[in-house]
Amino acid sequence: MRQYKQLPPDLELAPTLARRVNQLRELRNLTVKDLSKMTRFTLERVEDIEAGLESWLSATDRQRLAAALAIEPVLLQEVETRPKQGEKGEVENEAIIDAILNGARQLQCPQCGGQLQCSLQDALDLDGNPTRFAKAYCTKCPFILK
Repeated sequence: MRQYKQLPPDLELAPTLARRVNQLRELRNLTVKDLSKMTRFTLERVEDIEAGLESWLSATDRQRLAAALAIEPVLLQEVETRPKQGEKGEVENEAIIDAILNGARQLQCPQCGGQLQCSLQDALDLDGNPTRFAKAYCTKCPFILK
């Protein structure tokens, strides 16, 4: 069973992911470089998290970060926020879907500019006719093509 270090009882945890990660890193007397090595994140990624450029973590990344900070993952999850998509995002999604259906695979994420992992899913509709769905997700941020 993983051991979590006690937090000081009078510690008021920061309200955002960026500030909380910074607060806990300093509490554990770690440098950004130390945290980067412990999580196996790039130095730039840790800096992005602490700068507030990433406000949501995948479950795996959350567990890695929590283990490095010796805390329970829920302490990070409770302050994470998923980015909201507006109408502009829906138009961008349609363009990505069209590109994937036309064979494109090297696409950039509309939110962070990272590489999208793209694929096609073959399926049958309710009448039994074959259909294809475009699927994509970003390897750097929480963007998922739905």
